[in-house]
Amino acid sequence: MMTGLCEACQRNEINMIEACDDPNQPYKLCNQCHDRLLKYSLRPIEWYNLAVVHSPNKFSLHDDFYGEDGDACQPEEDIVVTKKDKAPALGDVRNDLESLLDFSITRWFLEGDVINALKKHDTHKTLSSVKARFYGTENYEVKSRMLEVAADVLGISASGWVRKLWEDYDEEFLYPISWATASSLPAEEGLNNIFGKLKPVSEKELPLAAFTCLYRFRSIIILDWIESTCTIFNDHWGRLATVCFPTWERMKSWLNKGRPLSLIALDTMANCVKGYGDMYVEQFSPRILGTDKDEVDQILNDYSQKDGVPRVKMKVARIVENKQEIFE
Repeated sequence: MMTGLCEACQRNEINMIEACDDPNQPYKLCNQCHDRLLKYSLRPIEWYNLAVVHSPNKFSLHDDFYGEDGDACQPEEDIVVTKKDKAPALGDVRNDLESLLDFSITRWFLEGDVINALKKHDTHKTLSSVKARFYGTENYEVKSRMLEVAADVLGISASGWVRKLWEDYDEEFLYPISWATASSLPAEEGLNNIFGKLKPVSEKELPLAAFTCLYRFRSIIILDWIESTCTIFNDHWGRLATVCFPTWERMKSWLNKGRPLSLIALDTMANCVKGYGDMYVEQFSPRILGTDKDEVDQILNDYSQKDGVPRVKMKVARIVENKQEIFE
């Protein structure tokens, strides 16, 4: 016999167990909310309550069907929304830690306004609640969001917990654990943990996995690791190297070593041009450091003569054209 209140409206008793999105964590709903779920016609507060438990990434809740305020985009029936049916906004929850953490789970991304609101709460209470939520659910997205909070809000306050997560390592959470590691542990300790877990990753998948795990560290240790690890060219190696703020001496060294490092060096430099990279790279305003600007043109043109494929020529031209922005 089902007991408890509907996860969506939180008023009526549970009548239905709906496993359409996840058989391991089905929705527990009253008849009315079950019908509205299947018709993509939930009221905003119903969507919000489900997103807190299941995350907004479940198919029936995701952004093809609902906005971040819970308004249905493609309802299959008319929806009457009264004031009490509205989902809370940040201003409604910012002063209550538990409500604010609920709100953070319903966001597509953990952004600055929510991060700043969370930072105003007691760190120890936040850590305690984040850990309780992490261990209290089997939902991957909710667990990941709690690790993002550890990364972006708690920092070194979460160091003990992050070390425990490495001891009890679950490869499913490599990315978010890595993000939390970047802000909570000393760089060398954290990177050694991650480098070890990246060893089994296939050559094809490694560049993206490495960028996703490591881009927050911005450490020269990563540049040394790229040199010893990279065997094939991939755009993600250049993205990762760029956010580590390499020196011009290293760029010259990579150009001299030939492919794949020479191509990665060109990408690394070109990625410093605003609008050329992506938001993950541009947020750090990367530069190539310690540059003798008088030799840049000659060295790049010499390399272009040795490796004169169209990609190289275009990349060299872009770098030379934007060298004031790229080099310090």
